[in-house]
Amino acid sequence: MALAEAQALAADLVALPWDHEHVAHAALEVTTALLAASPRVAWENSGHRGTGGRGHGEGVWWIDAKGLGNETKLARKLVAIADGLGFGPARAGIADSAIVAYAATYGHTGAQGHGGTGAQGHGGGTGVRPRVVPPGTDAAYLAPFPLTILDVDDDLAETLRSLGLTTLSQLAALDADEVEARFGPEGLAAHRLARGLDSRGPTTPRDDVLPAVEVEFGGPVATAEPLLFVLKGALASLGETLHTRGLAAREITLTLHLDDGSSAVRAVRPARPTSHPDALFDHCRLALETWQLPEPATGLALSTAVTVPASGEQGDLLAPRWADPAALLAAFERIRGSEGADAVAKPETRDGHLPADQGAWVGTGAQGHGRTDAQTHGRTGARTHGGTDARTHGEAVTAALRLLSAPTAVHVRLGRSGLAAFKHDDRWHDVVDWCGPERLAPRWWRHDAAGPGGEAARSRDYYTARTADGALWLLRRDDSSHEWFVEGWWD
Repeated sequence: MALAEAQALAADLVALPWDHEHVAHAALEVTTALLAASPRVAWENSGHRGTGGRGHGEGVWWIDAKGLGNETKLARKLVAIADGLGFGPARAGIADSAIVAYAATYGHTGAQGHGGTGAQGHGGGTGVRPRVVPPGTDAAYLAPFPLTILDVDDDLAETLRSLGLTTLSQLAALDADEVEARFGPEGLAAHRLARGLDSRGPTTPRDDVLPAVEVEFGGPVATAEPLLFVLKGALASLGETLHTRGLAAREITLTLHLDDGSSAVRAVRPARPTSHPDALFDHCRLALETWQLPEPATGLALSTAVTVPASGEQGDLLAPRWADPAALLAAFERIRGSEGADAVAKPETRDGHLPADQGAWVGTGAQGHGRTDAQTHGRTGARTHGGTDARTHGEAVTAALRLLSAPTAVHVRLGRSGLAAFKHDDRWHDVVDWCGPERLAPRWWRHDAAGPGGEAARSRDYYTARTADGALWLLRRDDSSHEWFVEGWWD
């Protein structure tokens, strides 16, 4: 109602400004979440703003329901997703046209179904169960609803009321030519809606052969953060569809609909075919970061231009964010079958004095049971190092020290600030940062620590050095001989 009318009913009413930025941010969150139910989602956000200052469309989403199975279950899933975000009660309706699906969120009858357009909306509901309008009955279902459901311009609404038109059936019964002549294009548009004819919603022709996802933001998005947020959700939906069909994407077409009505298109080609959403997101994010757009984006579409049958191993099998546990176990079993039961080992951290004692490869055996076989068969030890945490997408990953089977002597070049470079495997590595020394004596507390002739165990100085290529190395310098060795590197 109008503010003055509301204040007449509640004198202590506090009027707050409508925060369009906050609403748009929350709407993008809802839009992205709804992609888990359908690959084509559009936020309406185009309702007429009357005296209240905002339109009904700011709480309405159109969702493509075609080919998604039982529509009642789909509607319930949509409501559960929206309610789970904590923005308030949600209602859902499914019908052949958008306006009827919207009306179904207020309806009193339900039926089973058909392929159509779903309206997910809008906050402030009262727990009304989802409605599915039977196919071919849109006009009859819509007939008793009041004209206010159309959310037309205030002047047109007042004119229709003054003529005694209060329901959609009364407006639909008028001649279309007479309506256009008297009320103009807006009146004709309202007349079409009253007859159940609505072009709103995700209506772009679909190619069901190749998976695709389409999202309409409902307004311009000018910054990268919300765009990447929606992109991640869209790729999760696309990846799930690819996985279900047993496909992997070799090439993806990323299309951004811009505020001036144009579109920007870019092809994204993963290093190897994949359906894993994290792998796809890495490539698409890189494309967005280097993309200079002339206008803010109002929508996003993803389509798989080229697909291949999915293989068991996609992306980097051993990378934690890409690893498929089933594929990983299958790969290990193949290795054990061809190379022996002890061919697969895992790193184990141990409490040791020297770096060489702080980790070991442990054989997993045929059944995956660990053996305490510390450093047999020339395996490399592994340990964690407190100062070498890598960051991968916000999560801390502890690096492992990969020790050589035997330390390798190296030539070291010293500069004014200390370590400048070292030569390993006939290649010079420039040192950009280093720390040390950490002086350690090999097992000085043991009775056999003394060497031949009874001399005390010789001390060693350990250094950590980062080279220009980003690698982190463990170097040591013997105190007596002043020789330098490479003992390993962190991975």
